[in-house]
Amino acid sequence: MYITLQSIKRNLGLFNLEFEDLIIGSTFALLFTILFLLHCYTFAIVVLLLGIIGLIPVDFSKCNRMYKLFILFTKFIFKNKSYYFYKN
Repeated sequence: MYITLQSIKRNLGLFNLEFEDLIIGSTFALLFTILFLLHCYTFAIVVLLLGIIGLIPVDFSKCNRMYKLFILFTKFIFKNKSYYFYKN
């Protein structure tokens, strides 16, 4: 008989939030507040929307958030790529 765990990471219970999600959400909220107080309303709304979109759960796994996909995509775009061309 095997005992299985759902996840090694600690969930906070509400919408499968993890501690990392709270840290990222609070940084977006802090940045939004600073930009809003500096009267940069357009940039503040863009930061708020990016924060909301980044915390949306992805359908194929409820614990994965969009910001994790953003990070993977930027790593893929900016990593060194080596192209080899062969002449037949």
